[in-house]
Amino acid sequence: MSKSDTEERNVISVHKFLHNYEAKEPKGREVTRDTTNAYGGDLEHMMQGACSGCLKRCNRDFTQSIYCQNSVSTLMSSSLQGSVLIMHGPVGCGSQNHGLHGRVGLASKHRGVPKEEVIWLSSNMTEDSVIRGGVSNLREAILKAEKEYHPSSIFVLNSCAPGVIGDDIESVIDDLRDQVNAILVPLHCPGFAAKVFTSAYDVVYHGVLKNFEFDQGMSLAKTDKKEKIVNLFVASSISAYDEKEIIDLLGKIGIQARTFIEYRSPEELKRITEADLNVCLCHVHDIYFVNFLKEKYGMPYITPSIPIGISATNQFITEIAEFFGLEEEAKELTEKETQKVQKAVAPIKARIQGKTAVISGGYLRIGTTALLLDDIGIKVLGLRHFNYDEFGNPLFEEVKERIGNITNSVSTQASELVNLLRKLKPDFAITHPGAGVWVEKTGVPTLVLFSENFSYFGYRGVFELARRIDRKIRNYSFTTHLSENVELPFLEQWYEKDPYYYIND
Repeated sequence: MSKSDTEERNVISVHKFLHNYEAKEPKGREVTRDTTNAYGGDLEHMMQGACSGCLKRCNRDFTQSIYCQNSVSTLMSSSLQGSVLIMHGPVGCGSQNHGLHGRVGLASKHRGVPKEEVIWLSSNMTEDSVIRGGVSNLREAILKAEKEYHPSSIFVLNSCAPGVIGDDIESVIDDLRDQVNAILVPLHCPGFAAKVFTSAYDVVYHGVLKNFEFDQGMSLAKTDKKEKIVNLFVASSISAYDEKEIIDLLGKIGIQARTFIEYRSPEELKRITEADLNVCLCHVHDIYFVNFLKEKYGMPYITPSIPIGISATNQFITEIAEFFGLEEEAKELTEKETQKVQKAVAPIKARIQGKTAVISGGYLRIGTTALLLDDIGIKVLGLRHFNYDEFGNPLFEEVKERIGNITNSVSTQASELVNLLRKLKPDFAITHPGAGVWVEKTGVPTLVLFSENFSYFGYRGVFELARRIDRKIRNYSFTTHLSENVELPFLEQWYEKDPYYYIND
């Protein structure tokens, strides 16, 4: 199979949704790709609605809470080496930033990169600033960040208050570019601007592609080198163990893999264009940026399934290998590794086979995790996506074929999740960090969907997750005691209603 055939088969066409790399800021994904965060039903109906455009019309009569794209933008930008963040808005908009120190520090340590504090400042807008404008506060904060910390980059995160009053942060930044050494990056990420929090990925990448430098000469020199180099685009949900697993596997068939953009410096980002191929480990996270690199620098990209589970990992390695004409090497590797992990998992599978589960989180990760659970004999009763659009359909067609037309919801609402669990009664659940506490309080043992401390990707991830499931369902006394002594803040009448009671279409 030729490179062009492989690329064509595995590329998501971003022309199916709006993108304008010259614009000041990208639009929210509910606009650009018809992404929804409200749906209740089954897999088949959800996929049909995503293709027809009907899914985007779903909404809620009542919303308990939603994720803020500002917090996701903060997490992503804080991971870049040498960065300082300025939260342009009231000081409370940075309240969640204190928790980033441990997370970014641990991730940096695991990757062997210099451990840095997460440094953030606030323009500290007050009621007076909202009336008169907050640009003077912002200007002062940028100059202070430059003087005190000498960062390589300064990210200015525009929050709701300045977004509502129309503070012109672009003019302030443009005026200061010659006065500071740091790269100045405006990020327009007010929470009200997008119901779908994954819009933040496009926001951060938009800021990076418009303000960071990439060495165009690297892409022109690629024909002179013998190495087969791929860029793996990672996310904060991908651990160092997962990165190492994939890098090692690709290395066994002669492919050199590097990770971007988290935990990289501006100087390292310049060399992004020297690779032969860009690979999305999670296209929900990176499709906006890799398509820019294709349009601007002619870099091909593929969007294989996230490598969680045996079949997805085999597919992931094979699709990358096809680009380089290494199909035979990939086949030999995947067959050998598959046999090894199946043998290792067999004793565990015998103990956990027949157990039931519900999975909650981002749709690519929960879809491949569902297939992994099916491989080890666990029956998946239902899925709960944070958001969904038609670009998940190829994966969930496979989920439907292998597992069935199971219960399916799109929600970030804790109330809907606990209601769903009451009705499905799984033996355990796998949930996104932050949601597990709600699940544990219902009496359902819970494992985290991703963590910097564990492996999930590749063949090692299959064994590690199976082992953790085995341990969890054999020892759930903490969950039992917690549920017996903690009362959830929902009336009993709520559990008598349909979990999707507040969703309208």
